[in-house]
Amino acid sequence: MRYLLPDCLYTPHGFSAGLGVVVNDSGHIVAISENAPEGAKTLRLNGCALMPGFINSHSHVFQRMLRGQCERASTNESFWSWRQKMYELVDILTPAQMEIIAAHTFGEMLQSGYTTVKEFHYLHHPPGGGNYKNPHEMALRIQAAATAAGISLHLIRVAYLNVSESSQKRFADKNIQDALAQTSALQLELSVPVGIAPHSIRAVLPEGIAACAQWARDNSAECHAHVAEQPREIEWSQKEYGVSPMQLLAQHGVLDSNFTAVHATHLDPGEIEAAGSAGITACICPTTEANLGDGVPATQELLNAGTQLAIGTDSQSEIDPFQELRLLEYNERNRLGQRQILDPVDLINATTEAMTVGSEARFLSINLTHTSLLGIAHEQLASALVMAGRPECIQSVWMGSGWVENAQSSSPFVALCRELT
Repeated sequence: MRYLLPDCLYTPHGFSAGLGVVVNDSGHIVAISENAPEGAKTLRLNGCALMPGFINSHSHVFQRMLRGQCERASTNESFWSWRQKMYELVDILTPAQMEIIAAHTFGEMLQSGYTTVKEFHYLHHPPGGGNYKNPHEMALRIQAAATAAGISLHLIRVAYLNVSESSQKRFADKNIQDALAQTSALQLELSVPVGIAPHSIRAVLPEGIAACAQWARDNSAECHAHVAEQPREIEWSQKEYGVSPMQLLAQHGVLDSNFTAVHATHLDPGEIEAAGSAGITACICPTTEANLGDGVPATQELLNAGTQLAIGTDSQSEIDPFQELRLLEYNERNRLGQRQILDPVDLINATTEAMTVGSEARFLSINLTHTSLLGIAHEQLASALVMAGRPECIQSVWMGSGWVENAQSSSPFVALCRELT
């Protein structure tokens, strides 16, 4: 049993001096106290603060390969032209390449402060469709990569039915029953939590989305979906169903506290109220949404309505939880023409691991002598981390029963980048 004693410890009210956290040999928090219990070994973290790690609630790990590939100034570039570049990558990736990319990217996430990642996984099949010898080959590769990196993984298996382009054959299930059966089988085969995600209203019919949501409830699992990311999606939904995507989900009983709407960018006041009343989570991905020109969600209104908040790295254009929180606030300041809209402590509380008795210990040791944090009092540290923090402020990461050592070689990833680009 260890007693970790930093200069200051994060609590739900901000950072406080004089507190430490007790972690047992199985890697779980057993107490938060001012003194070490009898028999515990004290680890004094001089010059450091200790805070919970961040949760990355939406990731497409393979898209890390697109970083820097679609950024030169051009005309008529949009989310949809970027998607075509992404599909070119989809068309060639092998399971071995997926594992290399995922191992590197999960390691980058961990070093940047994410201790859990929820991987929105839809690359199920070989190019052109069909099945690998083990139909869960790609998911197993992702799990192996997470284990190698040392990050906690939740695999959110995507259901995808409406195929309109050849690249999407790698995503496609035969029907909704097949999608549910494959997700159930994956729960048994993997050693990590498995959730389900009807990709979007474009990819799965409303009845199928409702079936996914019910499967999640029946199996104590999460249900995620892309919702209202692009205006074209809303226009398509209005034409096809006569209502917006969020209204469609509400009509089919999908919205509840178990549901995560990824992006939730373009919602009207009525939709925001419905989302909040149902207690859904909105997973906002500010760096990706800025990178793709998606737009800016009404974050303050969502939170005021009762919606829960999560963040995600999505396309991996940048991996930095402090930047995600910073952009949440800056986007609101620009949108509303005001300052100090989202409280930094509330943002950290919403997007980090539980730091309570019984929870697994997943901590970040923050270097208080880093140039960006010098001179910051404990009382202002949460604000300083949100407004000026960066991954370089992290001195080390604690997962379970000890500090994580980054022993992975970058050589396979560098070689793959040269091969594919």
